[in-house]
Amino acid sequence: MYTRSYFTLLFLSFLVFSPLESISSKKVKVYMTDQDIVLDGNLSESFWSDAEIINNFFQQFPDDSIQSQLLSEVRIAYTDQRIFLSGKMYDSVPEKYLINSLKRDFGGTENESVTFTFDTYNDQKNAFNFGITPYNVQREALISEGGTSTWGGGGGRWSGSSWFNMSWNTRWESSVKKYDRYWIIEISIPFKSLRYREDSRIWGFNVWRNNVAKNERSNWTAIPKGYNMYNLSYAGKIEFESQLPSPGKNVILIPYVSGSGFDDKIGSEDKKFKPDFGLDLKVGLTSSLNLDLTLNPDFSQVEVDEQRTNLTRFELLYPEKREFFIENSDLFSDVGDYRNRPFFSRRIGISYDSTQSQYIQNPIIFGAKLSGKVGENFRVGILNMQTQKLSSINQPAINYGMAVVERRIFANSRISSFLINKQPLNNESFTTQPFNRVAGVELKLLSKNTNFSSDIFYNKSFDNIKTKNTYSWGGNAVYTNSKIRITNYFSKVAENYNPEVGFIRRKNVFFYSPSVRYLFYPESGKINNHGPEIDYEFYNHPVYGDTDRKLELQYSISMNNSSRFSFDFEKSYTFLLEEFDPTRTGVEYLPSETGYNYSRYSFDFTSNRQKPFYFRLNSKVGGFFNGDIYTYGLSLNYRIVPHVNMDFSYSNNKIKLPYASSNLASYSTKVEVSFNTKLFLTTFFQYNSQIDNINLNTRLQWNFKPLSDIYLVYTDNYFAKSSELFNLKNRSLALKFNYWINI
Repeated sequence: MYTRSYFTLLFLSFLVFSPLESISSKKVKVYMTDQDIVLDGNLSESFWSDAEIINNFFQQFPDDSIQSQLLSEVRIAYTDQRIFLSGKMYDSVPEKYLINSLKRDFGGTENESVTFTFDTYNDQKNAFNFGITPYNVQREALISEGGTSTWGGGGGRWSGSSWFNMSWNTRWESSVKKYDRYWIIEISIPFKSLRYREDSRIWGFNVWRNNVAKNERSNWTAIPKGYNMYNLSYAGKIEFESQLPSPGKNVILIPYVSGSGFDDKIGSEDKKFKPDFGLDLKVGLTSSLNLDLTLNPDFSQVEVDEQRTNLTRFELLYPEKREFFIENSDLFSDVGDYRNRPFFSRRIGISYDSTQSQYIQNPIIFGAKLSGKVGENFRVGILNMQTQKLSSINQPAINYGMAVVERRIFANSRISSFLINKQPLNNESFTTQPFNRVAGVELKLLSKNTNFSSDIFYNKSFDNIKTKNTYSWGGNAVYTNSKIRITNYFSKVAENYNPEVGFIRRKNVFFYSPSVRYLFYPESGKINNHGPEIDYEFYNHPVYGDTDRKLELQYSISMNNSSRFSFDFEKSYTFLLEEFDPTRTGVEYLPSETGYNYSRYSFDFTSNRQKPFYFRLNSKVGGFFNGDIYTYGLSLNYRIVPHVNMDFSYSNNKIKLPYASSNLASYSTKVEVSFNTKLFLTTFFQYNSQIDNINLNTRLQWNFKPLSDIYLVYTDNYFAKSSELFNLKNRSLALKFNYWINI
């Protein structure tokens, strides 16, 4: 029944697709100049007076589709090598500029900023985003999925933020100068830092400004409430005066030298401090096709994962933070859905050590990635990685590969197919090596106004065993506008489906989840919007029937000052197929083939994040399997602008079962100190009683040249339980120097 309904929606969706065009009619012409730019924030160059002014911004928050309160003026020009942008941001209270730090890659609406989005292929699918604060702090990001994704997905449940990837880096220059009533920015971006078609003179373009003091968010084009501020279908256009220049040779070398040592107190993996080296190479084969090579990559500078308390029966999903996997990452990772990912790049180079209950590095010997556009309608991606043998957890050297081809259809929709391969190498016994492969095809549809979206996919795994029932299929149909959101997610995972390079939580199950949300927008008062949401989901096993059911009723209230309340009621049923300890500490195992009904109440409050101090408070109370649970959490953030950002968070889960009880606590403190725009110190302290671990990670970073850094990273892991509290598990020290060279 559900599948038949989905295909009916899928058929009707074809009626709303039309030739590719933007919803906004705004368009400006960009003129070429032979002058260079002096980045001083004075706008003294003559080409600025000749450029068309991009102004007349529209507010999106707290109201939408009305003129913004603050005036913003943007201009664009270009030469045969670079594109120039300037912005004049009027502000009545310039002394109250609020940002998190002086460190590159700021994020969040709590930062005073302006960002520029270039849809260089004008296909409303992928784009480049460049942002800057009044303190000349830069950010660059890659936008995928048309900028239509939100921070939630599938009935409001979090699905990650891979659509807006700030781990991507490229080189560009900027300057900022503050005046009494405004601040001026000037930006210079090399064409070789972008990917585009040389025969196209029209790009999608938009500007987003976030003013913290007035709590106003505005865009050059009008984007309705409830829509993503980076929605590419609502962007305007820029038309270049002449054919775009060839970006020329684009080769980037990033050599590194590092030294690290590891002291293991509970195993035998001690490593003396010794030097190492490696190299990343980026080659722009064409203006739209890129080759990335890496030799002996080192990710010691990547921030440690946040430790979480896990009260589910399943593995937790952690985000990818390594730059090599970032550019065009949506080609590889945006297949399947967030519950069923056939490719998850964190399986490569990171392995789980059950002895220490944490993920550890599995060294990569080399890697190669070819990705980008081929012609007007095709994107391709080829990835190959080779890892070392990891004796400590009996893991052989493994080769990982993936190939994907994507074709655009209709306006901003696409169909893709892929093949993933995982196979050990260096077979000394000449026996048949085990392999794991997954092939799949996927159709993604998006209506011109982006209100309706729909996905459908089919995947199949292959291995030496050659078993039956190794498939997975699924899809969704989503309708959303400013007031209403209706979602339908479904999937089927067969009993022997086995994507070893992917991420799935369940097998041999059919999943279905509809949800409806409706928002009311008061015409006056302090409330911006409020409304109910109903989510329902169930998992059905072919033998045992429904193994999980959950009905969630939520009412949320969002204020004009950006604070937010939400109240929830959950009614759940869980049937255990295997024995399970709900606390994951070994205190009490519930038997298999038993079912449990329970209900919970919860609330969540987040204060105005656009203040130097804000906090979040949440609590949950009710049943938990055959017992009870009481959860509460508190997080605090305080900023001494612009140099210090301090985060504190604490959560506690008190679980009472018939024969045992547990008090699971987690605590973390993160302090970021920006001495200036070049030197940063970050200290991250984490305590998690569930996994019996205390982690201390300190990182000193000196950005001595753009995208060239020296890192000093010190990490300790200790036992967290009382009998062995602060007894050392292991510690490491790493020193890394990397240098960005444009050839």
